[in-house]
Amino acid sequence: MSLRVRLNLLIASMLLVFMLIVGFFIIRGMHNSTQEGVEAATRVTVQLLDTVIVSSLQNPEWGYTHDVMRRFLVSLGHVRSNEIILYDIRGNLMYKSPPSKYRSNLNPPQWFVKMLEPKQEVVMRRIRYGMLVVASNPGGAIREAWFRFSNLMWIGLGFFITLNVAVYWMLGHWLKPLRPILNAMSQMEQGKLETRLPTFDLPEFSRIAQNFNLMGESLQHSAEENRKLALIAKQTADAIIIHDLDGKISFWNPAAQRIFGYAPEDIIGQSASVLLPQGHETELKQNFDALAHNKAIANYDTQRVSRDGKLKDISLSAAPLVDPHTGQVIGDICSMRDITERKHAEAAERLLEENRQLTHLIQRHIEDERRSLARELHDELGQYVTAVKTFAVGITNKTKEAMPDVAANAQTIVAAANHIYDGMHNIIRQLRPGSLDNLGLSETLRDAVANWQSQNPEVKFKLNLSANFDALGETLNINLYRLVQESITNALRHAQATKIDISLKQDRKGDLVLKVQDNGVGMNICNVDQSKHFGLLGMRERAQSLHGSFSVDSEIGKGSTITVTIPTRKSV
Repeated sequence: MSLRVRLNLLIASMLLVFMLIVGFFIIRGMHNSTQEGVEAATRVTVQLLDTVIVSSLQNPEWGYTHDVMRRFLVSLGHVRSNEIILYDIRGNLMYKSPPSKYRSNLNPPQWFVKMLEPKQEVVMRRIRYGMLVVASNPGGAIREAWFRFSNLMWIGLGFFITLNVAVYWMLGHWLKPLRPILNAMSQMEQGKLETRLPTFDLPEFSRIAQNFNLMGESLQHSAEENRKLALIAKQTADAIIIHDLDGKISFWNPAAQRIFGYAPEDIIGQSASVLLPQGHETELKQNFDALAHNKAIANYDTQRVSRDGKLKDISLSAAPLVDPHTGQVIGDICSMRDITERKHAEAAERLLEENRQLTHLIQRHIEDERRSLARELHDELGQYVTAVKTFAVGITNKTKEAMPDVAANAQTIVAAANHIYDGMHNIIRQLRPGSLDNLGLSETLRDAVANWQSQNPEVKFKLNLSANFDALGETLNINLYRLVQESITNALRHAQATKIDISLKQDRKGDLVLKVQDNGVGMNICNVDQSKHFGLLGMRERAQSLHGSFSVDSEIGKGSTITVTIPTRKSV
């Protein structure tokens, strides 16, 4: 039943009760009025008849009293609200007053008659030779009252119907805004939180619409936040777990299932100790005690065990879950990040760093040995070759005229000594260029390029140095020189290049960038196993030992480009 019908029924019921109460008081007034009228009419009638009786006794010439009374009653006719009956001395009926003809066509209902009918009053007078009986008869008054009451009832019924129709129409007009309100509430119930109500003319409905729209905005904002939180909890890579005060799991997101292998239906309700490896019991108790005292745990590295029994290295963060109304801790929310790969990467990084340091140490020892060997060649072997050359020149001068054959052999020894000396210097330059310690990297590279150019006149060399690189330190100097040396050697031996460009510069970060580019035959990098190509492998290890990067860009028929980037902040 709609609110409109209910309000209409309520108003109709109240109006009906009001009309019944009014009708009750009207009938009650009619009852009192009828009773008073009947009593008054009876008293008047009795007084009149008493007067006739006394007059008849005072005038015997009129005849017997009962005859006089009968004649008087016949002439009197009907008396309002009374019924008069005359009996003779033997009890025979002499006269009975005629019934009232006033509104004789009306027939009031019995309930109305019973409500208005007063107590019947009977007055009896014994006269000479007869009996006079006067009884109250309110029939006419009751019919008159029913006539007036029925008219009022019809008027009231018309008013009742008219008023109810008017009220029903007015309620329909006033409650018309309820339909869009109910539709909006239904749409809101279906999840359409963007539903809004228009502004209504009635201030009450306008306030309802305003509050409804504010509620919709609040719900929409909260739903959007909850949706984002749900998406975060569902799509995050971290395991999100909620525990209650007993340490039992009450929430388990998909990432937790992926990391630990437990489905939500298998783990929810279980104790957090299910994930705990042996020996970590004290840790779990300490964590729960800290959270119970409203203390958070941030980025705590520990271990947990998955469903298949494997240990997982995790980074754990947890915070107490607080009831916003009471401020009491009702559990905790825990985030676990799988750092197994990070641990492996850290171990690999440590191993790589150890390898870098070992490589750096080996290369330093190699360079020391090369320096020592170059010094030995220069100091020891150089002196011997010089002595041999000196002796051969002396023999040549002494035997040039007397013993020309010996002089010729001695001259051959001088030429061989010169050849050995030049070869030794080339070897010394390969082992350790002397200019690197005396003149710096820039001049050493220019000298090396000039030497390569003289040895390979068919190849065009180009050296581009963007600055003076003489203050880089021994480590950088020798490694950069070896990188250039190995790159040029590879280009000359394998690339069949006719043009080689070498550039060394510093980028905006201050890092050194070495680039060696040739126009040789090139190679397919995908088919080259750089781990077995010792030249490339050596250059890569040199770059990595200096915390730098090494890359080779090459295509068949388009030459190759070797790029080395070395951060000077870590290497110097």
